[in-house]
Amino acid sequence: MKKQGFLYGTIVLAVGTMVVKLIGMFFKIPLTNLLGGVGMSYFNVAYDLYYPLYALFISGVPIAVSKLVSESLARNRSRDAQKLLGVSLGLFAGVGLLGSLVMYMGAGWFASLVNNPQAVLAVRCLSPALFCGCILAAFRGYSQGYQNMVPTAISQILEAGAKLVCGLGFAYGAAWIGMEQFRREGMVFGVPCGERSEALLAILPFSAAGAILGVTASTVCGAVYLAVRQWRRQGQEPSAALLELSPKAASTGKLAKRLVRVAAPVCAASVISNLTSFIDLISVMNRLETAISNGPEVLLTLYKGYIPEGVGLDRLASYLYGCYSGLAVPVYNLVPALTTAISVSLLPTVSAAWATNNRRLLERNISSALRVAAIVAVPAGLGIAAMAHPILQLLYFAKPMEGAVIYPALRMMGLAAVFVALTLPVNALLQAVGRADLPMKLLFCGGLVKLGLNYLLVALPRLNIRAAPIGTLACYALVLLGGLWALSSSTQLDLNLGKIFGKPLFCGVCCALTARGAYLLLCRSLSPAISTLLGIGIGGGVYILVILFTKTITKEDVLMLPKGEKFAKILEKYGFLG
Repeated sequence: MKKQGFLYGTIVLAVGTMVVKLIGMFFKIPLTNLLGGVGMSYFNVAYDLYYPLYALFISGVPIAVSKLVSESLARNRSRDAQKLLGVSLGLFAGVGLLGSLVMYMGAGWFASLVNNPQAVLAVRCLSPALFCGCILAAFRGYSQGYQNMVPTAISQILEAGAKLVCGLGFAYGAAWIGMEQFRREGMVFGVPCGERSEALLAILPFSAAGAILGVTASTVCGAVYLAVRQWRRQGQEPSAALLELSPKAASTGKLAKRLVRVAAPVCAASVISNLTSFIDLISVMNRLETAISNGPEVLLTLYKGYIPEGVGLDRLASYLYGCYSGLAVPVYNLVPALTTAISVSLLPTVSAAWATNNRRLLERNISSALRVAAIVAVPAGLGIAAMAHPILQLLYFAKPMEGAVIYPALRMMGLAAVFVALTLPVNALLQAVGRADLPMKLLFCGGLVKLGLNYLLVALPRLNIRAAPIGTLACYALVLLGGLWALSSSTQLDLNLGKIFGKPLFCGVCCALTARGAYLLLCRSLSPAISTLLGIGIGGGVYILVILFTKTITKEDVLMLPKGEKFAKILEKYGFLG
């Protein structure tokens, strides 16, 4: 039975996440360049429905399985740990099937609700992913309970690769078939088109659905990989010696009830968390229509020269929302993705420490997790805020108009991303110490704040889509501050938050300012793309130096790394450890 430490597991997942995000860039960038703002609105309507349903039916599965497996092992109940895999697969496969049916049957109603009826095909193509996602989640949670993050990382990389190949293949295939039909018959999938610009717009719902179908195929690949791995006995299993010493496993019904008891509040909290994107979907589109109705001339003047041919006032809301969800949101999501690995690997470790009342280990892991999350999230979020326009120009070079429209929103989203990224480990810590209800309550309050701000601000013609991130920032600032207070109260630990977050904040500001300054200087003699890459590199280099000279990293952090003693001796020799 191979067991990994908290930071070791974090590194495994972080490396996997970086590979996944890199593959994701090769998927999302050409897809956005193909679909543009309007097409990405169809693609993201499907995703924005999928995420709340994923949260409702799946999000609590890996957390519940991981928590109960790790607690069973800590209490020497290895038979319970072993049996939990079969119980979770049976229970949650049924839940996933129900979710897939709900999504498929409700596709038409939902697409009409958000004023985007052409997204219905994409929504239906994504519905089977909920069933496969439940299978994936059960297998991943089981391995994570043993603090083995390798199966999760490998399956994520496999998923990303399948999405890249299948998604782009289906999307570009649909575009090619549609244009060939237009050349021969003057129609696109049964829709008469008089001009090429009309044909290109008519193709977009089908290309978006093709890309979404690739996403569904990727979840099938991930589920098959983990099932085969476990079937071949390459998965995580307790040793024969531990099974011999373990008491008889609890009944299937009892384990199922425990799973539901842990998963339900996590799912509820995750639903509310994902409702922030759902709130954007149902409120931003509608309030954009209000802004366009109240001041069409204001928006046409504001975005003069940045609205593609064929996009009139009737499609302007879809175009603006597509720029926001298709260009800005993927960049913003990179920051929380970096701390997701910390949250996942942290849960079983802290759950075991809490179950055995090991307060020293509990305090060390909590402090280290928050500090590492800040070290990762703060420079990334502030860097996006400082370099919003150059980053969009670099990534979406074929869609300069969309990038020019949405970069002011991305600046605010970079700041919001810091709060979102820090919220994830805080929520995982609360779940690990048995307070999964608190993230749900805090996120519900934050969601109300976001909904109110979206309703008030997005409808103002001069703000329109640029106001959407304000609600996100206010929402997660409330959630993070409330979560930190609740964590300190629940654990009765004296966490020095100023010491944990102060130095990473200073280092992050230095990084962002350096990157921006270097970019502006380099632009005088180099191309924007090269200046952006060099600016980010210089900012990152300065950040590492400032981290070292301010002794932001502690010896305890380094010792939890693989071969941490060697690194600690080197850093300690030069006085770089706090």
